[in-house]
Amino acid sequence: MAIEVRKLGGPMLAEVVGANTTRPLSKENRAIVNQALLDHCVLVFRNQMLEPQQILDLSDAFGPVEPHITVKYRHPDYPDLIVMTNMDENGEISAHETARGVGWHTDMCYMPLPAKATLLHTIEIPEKGGDTIFANMYMAVDEMPAALREKIEGLRATFRYGGRATDRNMRLEKEDEDKPLQDHPIIKRHRESGRVSLFVNPTHTVGIVGWEDDMAQELLTEVYRWGDQERFQARHEWRLGDTVIWDNRCCWHSATGENPLRQPRRFYRATIADRPHKSA
Repeated sequence: MAIEVRKLGGPMLAEVVGANTTRPLSKENRAIVNQALLDHCVLVFRNQMLEPQQILDLSDAFGPVEPHITVKYRHPDYPDLIVMTNMDENGEISAHETARGVGWHTDMCYMPLPAKATLLHTIEIPEKGGDTIFANMYMAVDEMPAALREKIEGLRATFRYGGRATDRNMRLEKEDEDKPLQDHPIIKRHRESGRVSLFVNPTHTVGIVGWEDDMAQELLTEVYRWGDQERFQARHEWRLGDTVIWDNRCCWHSATGENPLRQPRRFYRATIADRPHKSA
């Protein structure tokens, strides 16, 4: 069966139909799904439960997989994967873990080389709630008022894991706490598409290079308010067997934290580096 990419409506998000993700994708199909990611920013593969190695094989179709900074969540046998869960070590629903991922952000933006993409695969999901929302940061720049764009053009922002949050180190190992800030352009050019998008985000951005903090926060708040518009957004309602991959270079994402029945929510997650495979 040939792969078909079906746009799901809205400013981003498409479903990939006909791809057998339980086996490594062919060279031809890798090219198709990579182009689809560039075209739609977020892709959904449905109805296929995957084991850890299969998730790594699918992730590899998009680029080299790299470990996440949060060592404590890494899979014991597959350290390039982390396990996202709303449960604590006693198997109880945890408010702290439920809040993880709530708030607009991009993954690994605080690294010298920010991530290309993130892949999430369902292990266990609640009957209600637990959606993920995305926002198209290409659109945020394309439709930005000229006056605001002029304010941020050419500026660089600083980033660290957890941004300005007082509890930002709670999930990190001691050696990873409060590492030196990384800086990246506020309007950043995509390595593959060549388009520009808004790269700062409320969760991991700290300030603006060379600016007094009060002035920087005032401008960043204005930028975040612009990016947080419903017309830029798409929502994914998870089903068991879903695998979703999104392009961190051009979209924000956020968990909703909704779980009215207080049921377990667990995913495997892989991070894909923004560089070609070494053999390429």
